[in-house]
Amino acid sequence: MLGAMQFGLFGLLLPIIASALYGFGLAFYRLFLGPLSKFPGPKLAALTRKYESYYEAVQNYEYVWKIKKLHQQYGPIIRISPHELHIDDADFFEKLNSFQGKWDKDPYTAHQFANPGSSVGTIDHELHRKRRSAVLPFFSKQKIYALEPVIQSTIDRLCNKMEDYVKSGQPLNLRNAYKCFAADVVAEYCFAESGNLIEKPDFSLAHWREHQQGLKAGLRARYLPSWYMPVVRGAPEWIRATVDPAAKHFEIWHRDVDGSVRRLEDKKNEDFFEKAGHRTIFHELINSEILPPQEKQTIRVIQEAGAMVGAGGESTSQVLTALTFALVANPEKLKKLREELRTVIPHSNSPVPTLKQLEKLPYLTIVSMTPIFLHVDPNIFPDPHSFLPERWLGLNESERQRLEHYLVPYSRGSRQCSGLK
Repeated sequence: MLGAMQFGLFGLLLPIIASALYGFGLAFYRLFLGPLSKFPGPKLAALTRKYESYYEAVQNYEYVWKIKKLHQQYGPIIRISPHELHIDDADFFEKLNSFQGKWDKDPYTAHQFANPGSSVGTIDHELHRKRRSAVLPFFSKQKIYALEPVIQSTIDRLCNKMEDYVKSGQPLNLRNAYKCFAADVVAEYCFAESGNLIEKPDFSLAHWREHQQGLKAGLRARYLPSWYMPVVRGAPEWIRATVDPAAKHFEIWHRDVDGSVRRLEDKKNEDFFEKAGHRTIFHELINSEILPPQEKQTIRVIQEAGAMVGAGGESTSQVLTALTFALVANPEKLKKLREELRTVIPHSNSPVPTLKQLEKLPYLTIVSMTPIFLHVDPNIFPDPHSFLPERWLGLNESERQRLEHYLVPYSRGSRQCSGLK
């Protein structure tokens, strides 16, 4: 009887002992024996991803600034996780983000947003190359020029709505207004069905609050087990609302995209382009003769669409918001920009200039680049935190090329944003 009790106790303790030994062995390997053990950095970061998770999930996505401080403490090459090095060297960026070689994506990063079927969520280099090549042509200048009537009509609707706010004296949330504008353009180009968010009361304030919660849920997914988001998304709505309210909004976002893609599939055999008035990204993907059948499966296309709608709308609205703030905060820059615009829009009833005409305005083109600077190295861009469009004027060709070499707001190489075509 005693022997049986001892054996039972041992059976209970064995998993605990085995787990402790495994944890100790893994920690010892990561700190002293692994290939990254020789690189400097916080020991806790070398032990676990929870170090990064704390700064991202608890400290409101502050890890990028913590990394900057760690470089100041440890040097240009540091270890920031059990499996990752970070290099603070502007000249190395080009080598790391190159079109040469094969670059598989870190699964830890790829599974955020729970979109493995999208280009941004694709781990394998070759598969990513095929998926990216399928959407890249839609972002050529010629394709954007062809979309100009859609963009202009959306701008007109936005301006009309802004005039209503001016007449009423109500305060205008420009950030939400720009989000509605960007989302309407992106949805029209992707599916030929704008959500008409611009026309919604308060520029869809409630919608964007829910969208922001869903975005945070997607960002947070990388710090959770890979099975978490698929399980939560597959659970009944009342469970999602109880366990993870933010994930509920994430699912609503995907459900909206799901409906758009399925409606496009119903229109496969119709004279769709004539009715839409322009070509759309996902109608052409669904009907592509280049992509294999498995790449045109509904769930795959939905995930690609979710990533494109989210990234296209969010990044564009952020740029417009930052640009507006920078111009209002720098009246002399705003005055200079207005003077240049008067060369193509001399009167309020003047014809609207085309994109090709606007691209020829040097100050406007430079101003539009400035808000997306992610580069704060004063050795490259003196006074980097100041809004200085003039830093790009009067440069000789070699100096311009040198600065443009470091201008990489949306990455570079085989994984750069498709919208940079």
